[in-house]
Amino acid sequence: MLSWHALHGMTTQGFPPGIASRSGRWSYALASLAFLTFYLTAFLAGGIPLGLAVRGAVANALPETLLGLWLLRIPARLRPPDGGKHRFFAAHAALAAAFIFAASAGWFVLYALDHRIFEGGWMPPGALRFVGWRSFNDLLIYCALMGLGYAAQSAAARRELAERASRAEALRARAELEVLRSQLHPHFILNTFHALIGLVRSDAALAEEALEKLGDLLRYSLRIQREGRDEVTLRDEWAFVSTYLDLERLRLGDRLQVRFEAEDGLLDQSLPSLGLQTLVENAVHHAVEPRADGGRIDIRVRRTDGCLRIEVEDDGRLGSAPAPEESNGVGLPLLRERLAALYDGRARLALEVGAAGTCAALEVPLDPGEEEG
Repeated sequence: MLSWHALHGMTTQGFPPGIASRSGRWSYALASLAFLTFYLTAFLAGGIPLGLAVRGAVANALPETLLGLWLLRIPARLRPPDGGKHRFFAAHAALAAAFIFAASAGWFVLYALDHRIFEGGWMPPGALRFVGWRSFNDLLIYCALMGLGYAAQSAAARRELAERASRAEALRARAELEVLRSQLHPHFILNTFHALIGLVRSDAALAEEALEKLGDLLRYSLRIQREGRDEVTLRDEWAFVSTYLDLERLRLGDRLQVRFEAEDGLLDQSLPSLGLQTLVENAVHHAVEPRADGGRIDIRVRRTDGCLRIEVEDDGRLGSAPAPEESNGVGLPLLRERLAALYDGRARLALEVGAAGTCAALEVPLDPGEEEG
């Protein structure tokens, strides 16, 4: 049997999370002790002397105990597939056969060495008749350890999913807060109201429309917060961004030029709430607002490799200007964190800075059932 110190010193890489923990190692050590006790009790009940019973229990329990440490690594490497389960079960059948053979070989070697040391021979007659019983017993052990390993993996996956959902919720709340902060920034409010004052005198109808648009911005953000939505349709997000751009034009006028193109059928696809707004606001802030002659922003939406790809490209990259992510803003880093939390590596955000401008490309998985166009 392995001592606790030996178990504690072994690497835990590849073990299911619950088993790799300290409590998991204690549980395995206690289970191994119970397994040894079972054999010892059975031998003593059969009238075998204590010394011989102890040696026999060790010979029977030690191979399974050592090999069990190897078995517990399998669930982390051999995951149940969504389809094609025949290969999965065939692999387990081969692994079970290998485990039974190795355990039986280990028992045979230990039993033969014990008999050689204490009895003077290599193997007592009739010892091999126990191989069949041991093989059945080892099969039960294999199934039990696999069940334990996959149960631990499933529990860990559920915990990870819950943690990701919790993190996504926290990041969404942070994103909403940052958007509200940017919308309610004193300069934004002052500039907007300054433009509205001029409109009230020259075009009251347009001023009223602009006030309604400002209310639409706040209602959209508050609705996302109230409903706890991590994703929205591109149609809703673009309506929000269009309203934002209309208000920015009150002060930027013709300096702000925007073109939006989307392939057919993509407006009802999902994307992270406030995701497109973050990219467009970033382009306005870095590429249009600082330039006296303004700039152009092109927004292109298309399908690519099973993903919804949104490109926000501007023409305002100056040689001496800092790249968007070099500034003190938190919008793009926060969006990256949200993508990681919501899509678990299946989405990405890339910035391509060239001599003519910057292109921010956001890719998220297409909604289920959406066929590649």
